Amino acid sequence: MRPLSAIVALVLLAALPARAGEGDKPAPPREIFLAHTQAQKSSANPTAAMAAEFKRQVERLTEGRVKVGIFPAGQLGGNREIARVIADNVVQTGFVTIGGVVPAYPPLAVTQIPFVFSSQEAAQAAFDGPFGRLLGEEIERRTGMMVLGYGDSGGMTALTNARRPIHRPEDMRGLKFRVIPGFKSQETMIRSLGAVPVPISSREELPALSAGVADGQMNTPLAILAGRFDEVQKYVTLTEHLYAPPLWLFNRKAFDALAPDEQQAVRQAADAALAAGRKLAAEIEGSERGISALYRRMTVTRLSAEERDAFRRVVQPVIIAEVQADLDEEGRALMGEFLKAAAPAGK
Repeated sequence: MRPLSAIVALVLLAALPARAGEGDKPAPPREIFLAHTQAQKSSANPTAAMAAEFKRQVERLTEGRVKVGIFPAGQLGGNREIARVIADNVVQTGFVTIGGVVPAYPPLAVTQIPFVFSSQEAAQAAFDGPFGRLLGEEIERRTGMMVLGYGDSGGMTALTNARRPIHRPEDMRGLKFRVIPGFKSQETMIRSLGAVPVPISSREELPALSAGVADGQMNTPLAILAGRFDEVQKYVTLTEHLYAPPLWLFNRKAFDALAPDEQQAVRQAADAALAAGRKLAAEIEGSERGISALYRRMTVTRLSAEERDAFRRVVQPVIIAEVQADLDEEGRALMGEFLKAAAPAGK
């Protein structure tokens, strides 16, 4: 974990040129700092595309009165650190994984109940609709961070491992699986399948898999390829058990300090950036860099409806019971809204 003092120093150093105006010189532009953990190559991943488009649109819409500085590739730390520095207004905004936000807002764990969505389209509709708005309101109320929207992490979650194909829950038995440190529902899911959870940070994940500290991990197809996990993992099972979009957080006090037209520019820019990220994700998924790349580089198992249901029957009741036990009344109400949003139409 990077010390907060080091993060503050890095941000202040980046801000020096923008704050150099003195005397009769024109006032320097406001600067919004945005942090994320991905490489800043806008054609390579949806997160980078969102950051680049947000910067372009904010600076265009405000005619340069507001600048956007980007700290990519985990320069300010992992997802938890980024959530912390946004909450502290060290940086104003950023894209943070669900696992990175859960420590600040534990009820968010309700969104990680496995096998509730029938498709990625259904999952996106839930987060884009009333449930997503309610979730954003609750996060802001409890943390002081607004949710500008939900990004696209590159599909629904799959399982990879270096040992054997996974067709049934029993195939997981004895495997060591990487989980996000402190993410209780992930640990419970892995244990319920007879595997061993191994907490490993995202920064240490690839070397840990390469060294055999863990046999497997779970991620979206795009994240598997972008993270080069296909180089150290032989098998992938398209379980599609979770949808975990990154949350676009913005410090509420920093937002309120903007002029009304600047606030409008931020919201418009965020909408454009979210659309750009989702568009790129769809393009990559349908190209040679998407699912087809997994088939070329790994042994792919696509579960039948019956096989997927076998996994659901094992893990879902356990996770629901655990998450529910850890929630207060408001959290249980949020879980009810999530399950309602995830239910197929007509049910």
